[in-house]
Amino acid sequence: MTTKEIEPMPLNRAANADYNHGPPAGHIRFRDFVLMLCLLSLSSYVLVAQAKESKRATAKADAWIGRDAADLLTQLRVDGGRVQIDENDETGETSYTWETWNPDWVENRVVGSEIAPGPGGIFHTTYTQDVYHPATVRCIVTFHADKEGIVRRWDYEGDTCSRDVEKPKE
Repeated sequence: MTTKEIEPMPLNRAANADYNHGPPAGHIRFRDFVLMLCLLSLSSYVLVAQAKESKRATAKADAWIGRDAADLLTQLRVDGGRVQIDENDETGETSYTWETWNPDWVENRVVGSEIAPGPGGIFHTTYTQDVYHPATVRCIVTFHADKEGIVRRWDYEGDTCSRDVEKPKE
């Protein structure tokens, strides 16, 4: 009778050569496939959300078409340099531009700490650093009125215009 000794399987998977060969050429592992599906669904969700945001902003801006440009100035905020008015002498068109901003801010970030025994007890020291975040533009919307002062078109740029573009009040 002959006996054959079986070698134990290594506990470290990296040491197991069969494990590291990977899938055959042209194939992917199941976990990679699942990861790709998750990323694809996440990116499609983001695209759908952006499309909805854009649709809301478009609907609000479209409501101004055909209205008197004076309504823009009476219904939208104009204080504090919020509106810029430009006139084009060649076309007779007047452009009314509003910009909305996220203000600059300073974050106090903890970068380290230490605990040390000292006379009379334990002392805890925290080290912080101020991180400055500059102001950023949220949305720029421009309404263009013709010679008669009627809004004929608009354009906007920005990621959060659905929040910042306002529709006219009835």
